Amino acid sequence: MAEQTIGSTRTFVLAKGFIQVGNHSALMGEDDTKRLFAEVYADPDRPDVRPQEAYKTILSSMQPGWTLRLLQLFWPDPEPRLEFQKQVQRWNTPATEGLDILHQGLTLAVQEYPLPFVRRTVLEFVLPGDEGIAWWEGVSGLCASFGLRIRYLDHTSIEGLTRWVHNPNLEYK
Repeated sequence: MAEQTIGSTRTFVLAKGFIQVGNHSALMGEDDTKRLFAEVYADPDRPDVRPQEAYKTILSSMQPGWTLRLLQLFWPDPEPRLEFQKQVQRWNTPATEGLDILHQGLTLAVQEYPLPFVRRTVLEFVLPGDEGIAWWEGVSGLCASFGLRIRYLDHTSIEGLTRWVHNPNLEYK
């Protein structure tokens, strides 16, 4: 059995390009493996999210020898800051000079304040062959009963993910 260093991103970021596998974009690894990606997130309509049970179910449904990597990434999230900026812009311009300076200062501070980060959970599945496609597409159903949703990543999303893992920066571009 080949030894793989836990936490290594080398095989993740050294890729040959993309290939279409069924309805999914796959990243071609340096070793010619096809790697499929999906983001796992909580179903906003379900208060009973149970990720640990979902992960156990996913792992127990896999065939021996299959490879699945669970990535926990901290990703810059511009949405809260952008929403607050929109709200500040909708405020009426204060009539008094002191409040106007406060309004301008708040607007500037929000623009300059660093982005908050959100934890994202991503699955990376090394496709073992045609038998793995049906399982991969069934992961969504496995997770649904535990209050989780799956968003299969397309070419653009996978490319952004590899850039973030390979060269994370603290600013959102």
